[in-house]
Amino acid sequence: MRSFLAVPFLLSSLGSSSPIDIRSASQNDIRAPEQTRVGYFDGDTFYSPPFAPPRWAGDNEVYEDNDSPISDKTFPDWPTTHLLARRLLAVSSTAVLSTVYPKGYRDSTLEGTPIGLPDYIADCSAHDNNVALRNILGRGNPLLLALNVGTTFRNAKAGSKVSLSVDWWQHSRIPPKGGDPLDRVPAGLPRLSLIGRIEEIPLDSLSKGDRQAVEQCFLQHHSDAKYWLPGSPKSPHSGYWARLVVEKAFWVGGFGDRARIGWLDMDTWKAIPENSKDGKKGWADIKLPGE
Repeated sequence: MRSFLAVPFLLSSLGSSSPIDIRSASQNDIRAPEQTRVGYFDGDTFYSPPFAPPRWAGDNEVYEDNDSPISDKTFPDWPTTHLLARRLLAVSSTAVLSTVYPKGYRDSTLEGTPIGLPDYIADCSAHDNNVALRNILGRGNPLLLALNVGTTFRNAKAGSKVSLSVDWWQHSRIPPKGGDPLDRVPAGLPRLSLIGRIEEIPLDSLSKGDRQAVEQCFLQHHSDAKYWLPGSPKSPHSGYWARLVVEKAFWVGGFGDRARIGWLDMDTWKAIPENSKDGKKGWADIKLPGE
């Protein structure tokens, strides 16, 4: 019978309130608080409960505390993790936006209650060749088409912070068969939560060219949105363009024995380009599982 082995990993604690630390001396020199993962080895594979495979009563192998721990090199480093997270946002066109009902809401039982609703997004600041959109949105801040009738945007106007969650679960491009089966289950695939505030982009602050660029980018992702564009007299609902100003980002790359879990560094997040430059990779130079 196997005994469980506690193995330290350089992972940001799920309960940590501080992001990881990136020292200025090197882009690849990133440190995170130590987190202990508990599990056991089966050959060269480390299994972490509750996802460990069945252990049979007839198996008398014992793993001692001095067994070699899994190498930190077997899963992505923090710079690569930032690129994966940035790519996940860039290739996502929908997300769940979560807000909290405000005090004084007409149904007092909902005051302070969180609600998450799916919505359209477009990461229009992701591309290197569109400086205008990066200046309007800020790199790493997704574009939203906010309708005044929507619960998410009513709560945000009442002062609620917003979290935007995207994942790789809904994509059909899961890793191919072969290797570890746990790499092909949704729980082992990446997800990302961006935390911040919704900030309106007034139409009168945009030049004609900038307004066209914003509309064109959003419609490339959501052609049906032409029916409720902000400022359109034909729209059934009033609305406005907005950006989610990202203040924090939390990443779960998959199972903790093979992927990073923790807070991302915001300076790094905002500086990631689309394509490699000066020897540094961009989000387009890396692939998500199954791509």
